[in-house]
Amino acid sequence: QPDSLHWSLTTNGLFTVKSFYLDLINAGTVPRSIHIWKVKVPLRIKIFMWFVHKQVILTKDNLLKRHWVGSSRCCFCD
Repeated sequence: QPDSLHWSLTTNGLFTVKSFYLDLINAGTVPRSIHIWKVKVPLRIKIFMWFVHKQVILTKDNLLKRHWVGSSRCCFCD
């Protein structure tokens, strides 16, 4: 039987950025960002992981902390 990939963080076994992000934020702090660059994932995922580690994702709550002038309402859940 041939090998197959199964993403254990979703019920259907397919990778999603959402499941990966939720796992990252629920896992606590990553001790050093050097581990991020050793993971065998695409570069864009590594960069996203590094942004999460450095807490620089510009979500609206982070934008407001930086004195952003704009609507604080979420565009998804209003």
